[in-house]
Amino acid sequence: MRQSSLAKMGAMAAAAGCMAIAGAQATPSGLSVRLGLFLPTSSDARIISSSWINFGADYKLSTLSFKIPGVDLQSYFSVSADYFTHSGDNDLPVALNYNLRQGSIVYSAGIGPEFRNAGDLTSTGVGLGEQIGVSFDLGAGPMPIFIQGKYYFSSKPELSGFGVYVGVKF
Repeated sequence: MRQSSLAKMGAMAAAAGCMAIAGAQATPSGLSVRLGLFLPTSSDARIISSSWINFGADYKLSTLSFKIPGVDLQSYFSVSADYFTHSGDNDLPVALNYNLRQGSIVYSAGIGPEFRNAGDLTSTGVGLGEQIGVSFDLGAGPMPIFIQGKYYFSSKPELSGFGVYVGVKF
């Protein structure tokens, strides 16, 4: 088995361990972690692999509540970082996000720097990336789990694509 495959499996096991530890906390801290796959939309990136390992985290910065008759909306800002990798190519988008929660659904949009190391696809460097997403809370309790989908708009189109996740809130 290749060392990169062992490293990815180790990273996934560490992330799963963090998710399990999160269930022991009773008060949410505003931190959430997620683990999933990045599905590139570029044919150049899909030649390397149609799915890349992806993990990330969000930290809730503040809460603003809006009162709209008949609808319970809450909005807040967060900072997120994601890391997707395959065969030595990787991208690390960091973003300031605006989130809008309605019930158990959260919509988000963000912008920020992305740090590329994808020599097989494009130049290595820093660019400006955007992302949009939606997540669904699967329930409250000692281990609040959610599912999430995001689309990443990279400054290099070769690194644009979908992220699908399962995560937990601390």
